[in-house]
Amino acid sequence: MSIRRRLGIVVTHPIQYQVPLYRHLAEATSIEPHVFYLTDHGVSASYDPGFAQRIHYDISLLDGYEHEFVANWSPWASPSTPWGACNPTLPRAIRHASLDALLVHGWHNVSTWLAYATAMAGRIPYLLRGEARPDPHDLPPVKGAFKHALLRPLVRHAAACLAIGSENRKFYTAYGAAPERIFHAPYSVDTNRFETAGNIGRMQRAERLAALGLNAAHPVVLFAAKLQPWKRPFDVVRALDLLAPSVILIVIGDGPLRSELEQAAAQRPWMRVLGFVNQTEIGEWYGVADLFVLPSDHEPWGLAVNEAMAAGALPIVSDAVGCAPDLVTPEIGWVYETGNLDELACAIRAGTQCINAPERRAAARRRSHDWGIAATAAGIEQAVRAVVNQ
Repeated sequence: MSIRRRLGIVVTHPIQYQVPLYRHLAEATSIEPHVFYLTDHGVSASYDPGFAQRIHYDISLLDGYEHEFVANWSPWASPSTPWGACNPTLPRAIRHASLDALLVHGWHNVSTWLAYATAMAGRIPYLLRGEARPDPHDLPPVKGAFKHALLRPLVRHAAACLAIGSENRKFYTAYGAAPERIFHAPYSVDTNRFETAGNIGRMQRAERLAALGLNAAHPVVLFAAKLQPWKRPFDVVRALDLLAPSVILIVIGDGPLRSELEQAAAQRPWMRVLGFVNQTEIGEWYGVADLFVLPSDHEPWGLAVNEAMAAGALPIVSDAVGCAPDLVTPEIGWVYETGNLDELACAIRAGTQCINAPERRAAARRRSHDWGIAATAAGIEQAVRAVVNQ
């Protein structure tokens, strides 16, 4: 019988993408996860500035794994700002948890640095996981020097670095991680849930589109994201202006651009804006879609692509989307130059010609499963074994 190792996991708040991973670690591996939450954002209805509204996810986020909420003393509590998580009792919580190793997500708030310091002081090996990609060529020299001075020691002293994809692996290498200390632990979603939901949505496709006054005989393009300028939703609208009315566009999400998108939809009979759609239903809309487009001008990964592929939609992404080299290969989808509307329109046109190709959909689903929770858990388990047995 294999020895179970206690792994502490420090994260800002319960995240719908990550909770299934914690459950899988607890149920199906030699890891006993203990999750330290730095804020309670998302446990009840919480304001999300990206969606510009209060959000309460309709799936369970706290059952099936060991966790605790560490008291957050920040007067500006937030999971997304440097001082939004200030948890002075975190070191005590880590010490009392009897851990074999500590996994910390990122380095973007004061308490993550407190976690690293606690691990080093207590001789607990720490695992580093984040979304970082190689530095851009136009990074200002002063900023680049400061970033290297701050992060290079953190990476070099990590017992293991968990790479979410090939771009993230390049980052760790550039910041001094030895290749043997980098473990493949891809960004993943609950692919089984999205495959099941996608099948339901595909069976209901005609009636769902009819309820929106749309012709189910036309290909469906889906954009699902926070309606922020950097997500570039209007790129999809303008590209489809070149192809419509033979293609349908469904926009899911909320945010500061929603009213402008609704105005655009009012002038385009082939376009609908549905607003925020919660977790139990979003997978079904992926199944209704033939193509999923993510045109962001920066995107560390893009987990919506994993979701859409698991549900059976074919992906089209800009070359600024981090998952592009790993998930959106030529036999599955299309990658185009960010902001190039002609290239995007060509990709959509090519996609509409492939929507009845079952082998392409099957390849998309296989790739999503290959980059699924089981693969992530296996990489974490391998890393923990390596660092604990050193």
